[in-house]
Amino acid sequence: MPPNPKYLKLALDRLEPGMLICRLDQDSQDTPFETRELIFRNHDDFIQAFPDTRYVYVDLNRSQPQDPLDTSRKLYLNLRQQMDRVMKDVRLGNALQQKRLLPVLEQLMEAVLHDSKSMTYLAMLREHQDELVAKAVNVSVLSLVFAKHIGLRQNQLIPLGMGALLHTLGLLQVPVEVLTKVDPLSEDEKELIRQYPRRGYEYLLSQGSFDDQTLDIVLHHQERINGEGYPDGLKGRQIGFLARLVAITSVYEALTRNRSYRQALSPSRALGQLYRWRFHDFDSRLVEKFIHSLGVYPPGCLVELSSGALAVVHATHPDQRLNPEVRLLTTADLKPLELQETLDLAQQSDLNIRKALDPKEPRLESLLQELVKNNPDFLV
Repeated sequence: MPPNPKYLKLALDRLEPGMLICRLDQDSQDTPFETRELIFRNHDDFIQAFPDTRYVYVDLNRSQPQDPLDTSRKLYLNLRQQMDRVMKDVRLGNALQQKRLLPVLEQLMEAVLHDSKSMTYLAMLREHQDELVAKAVNVSVLSLVFAKHIGLRQNQLIPLGMGALLHTLGLLQVPVEVLTKVDPLSEDEKELIRQYPRRGYEYLLSQGSFDDQTLDIVLHHQERINGEGYPDGLKGRQIGFLARLVAITSVYEALTRNRSYRQALSPSRALGQLYRWRFHDFDSRLVEKFIHSLGVYPPGCLVELSSGALAVVHATHPDQRLNPEVRLLTTADLKPLELQETLDLAQQSDLNIRKALDPKEPRLESLLQELVKNNPDFLV
């Protein structure tokens, strides 16, 4: 037998995904609640559908509020699965049409628009799946989040997202043993790597359905401002704007991922490395804006709080760069928590970040191993 309804009047800013809305403020008082039911998904869609609504009535007993991160995680994993199928088709030599990828990209763009914080955090997770699939999706997420931050024009978002999703395509033609080689590459192997952007470009060009900006990203995302990139050795503004943007997001993603020949850097150290390279390799203004978009303590950064507890940064505030939203991992005496608690340091007057930590510190080794068991989303 269903529980008795428990109605509550709420302003729109207090609604959470999963809440069951029974009546809107403009509905007639004698209208049965049951004829007006709908599940709240997000504020943008609700306001578009009901622009004049100021408050609603919800049934708390039949509501199932969702953690926004859980919602974004399902979408993110679905995107990974779809891109995995795309990559398998390409490996088998099947044709790749843009129209097959557009639904994937549109879902990704919608997710970034509605919850860029969670999508940025999820892009930093390191799961044991196809590396090229993960890199494709993660670079696309980071690129679209960055584009949202700098206010990129709407007509540039599709080619940016598509180019980022497909920027690794040419690597499918490079033998796995070369991509995973620990020892230094031979000159022939280096040349094989240096030609992968052109191979991806030529493959997409043969499909005949991809726009010039998408093709330019795939071909030139490895070019560098100083002319030392590949495959064409372009310099400065010879490199297209979107390709310069993806050059930054793809390198950041690579720095924060374990490679066969190098351990991953922490997010804060990776940003520091990009900052040091900003005049030599990248568009310096774009690097500085990218760092600003992720914050002083970027998503995925392990930090020590003023209480002594450890936390991982979940999301940043543009106007509160020193006080991000964090997920608490331990108590003040470093005992691992079974359940993560989210804290917004911008709302905590007595709590702040003492310092960023490097997960590779020897003193943290045993503690981090235990944290990974209890927290599958913890980034190391």
